[in-house]
Amino acid sequence: MFVALALLMGLASCVKDKQYPGINISNVSYSPTAVTEYTDVTVSATITSFKAVTAKLYYVCTEEPMPVTMTEAEGVFTGVIPAQPDGTVVKFYVEAENDEMTVRSSDYEYEVGAVAIDYSVLRLNELNGHEKFIEIFNAGTEAINLNGAYIEKDGTQNWVGTSNVTVEAGGYLVLLSEDVIDPNAPQVAEDFIFHSGLSAKKNVRIQLFTPAGVSIDDFNLTNIDLNGEAYGSVEAPASYSRNADGNWYYADATMGAANADGVNPVLGLEGGVTPEPPTPTEPDYTNLVLNELNGDTKFIEFYNKGDLELSLEGMFITKDGNEEDIKWTGDATHVIPAHGYLVLYSIDTQADHPELAENMFFNSGLSAKKSVRIAFYMADGTERDVFERESSAAPGEWGASMSNVAPQSYARTPDGGDWKLADPTPGEANPATGEDIPQE
Repeated sequence: MFVALALLMGLASCVKDKQYPGINISNVSYSPTAVTEYTDVTVSATITSFKAVTAKLYYVCTEEPMPVTMTEAEGVFTGVIPAQPDGTVVKFYVEAENDEMTVRSSDYEYEVGAVAIDYSVLRLNELNGHEKFIEIFNAGTEAINLNGAYIEKDGTQNWVGTSNVTVEAGGYLVLLSEDVIDPNAPQVAEDFIFHSGLSAKKNVRIQLFTPAGVSIDDFNLTNIDLNGEAYGSVEAPASYSRNADGNWYYADATMGAANADGVNPVLGLEGGVTPEPPTPTEPDYTNLVLNELNGDTKFIEFYNKGDLELSLEGMFITKDGNEEDIKWTGDATHVIPAHGYLVLYSIDTQADHPELAENMFFNSGLSAKKSVRIAFYMADGTERDVFERESSAAPGEWGASMSNVAPQSYARTPDGGDWKLADPTPGEANPATGEDIPQE
């Protein structure tokens, strides 16, 4: 099968960018996408960093890269490439720097005066977390070269097309995860390998973009648990597959061929047109989690993943392993709606929140630069959820000095997911992804 794919697609190689997690460059795009010899081109990029960061845009028309200082507004950096003669192939990249490191984005390019390609006929067609492949379908009447087009998984670029990658009209392109490629005996060229895994039992977002950074298609599974409630399992039994109606279903894998018609729709897709799952009749407190902790503005957020509201009456939290010293207890007024949030603030910040009742404050501080253990209990004393940031230099010692993560939060990304460092969002949805929490 792999040999056949190689013959059909013409395999070559490309290089995957490596980014240090301290700086992240994403959502690189340019505008306008149809460039003339009279057009200045604006390049934008989202750049996040733990420290103050500057960015430059480098463009190459002949030999040496030309630098352009980028300006920033709310985390989005922009720079302008001046108009170039007709027929010029302009290559560019973004470089971000703080006082510790420099990170470079992938390379992008456009041709001045080139005929615009209609990428709208492309679509994500099949995603498989077992054999770990991504399939793209061309519903158009002409072949489309994917040079510069790219895919992001959970907000991070993991594949960029080269000039050797073309999807024939009515044809399929199959990309395989690096997880299933034997580096000692590769059967697929680098052009057709995406650099991440793909799970059948986790929330996931797969996005397909034009070379200009315009979204073509977006598979955004934000609540995989709904499939467990409806079908008895949160693991995709085969593929996430598109039926003829354009919606996503569970279906048998058909790598590189027309999809089989699925019966069970994929539930929990953002923007998906799918039927509602069965509504439970009894509250399920496994849906209640600690969702975000912030030691800068000092708040604790709970999240209800379920489809029924949940009362926190009698539930309580403790801090730093002292289970006798209860820092907050819920009462009948503390009710979280389905897929909703409840935010408590430290008693240290009471003067900053005169609008809140006294029962919305927990009786303790919360630091962004100390080891901490926050435990959340049911009314009967059963532990419901816990967050721990433990110092590797002082294991088991709570309140030990550690690196300061302010102003970021310890946050489940996305809501109810794994603990990461992310921008604070009290009472609102957490980001889809974040950075690893430092334990030093």
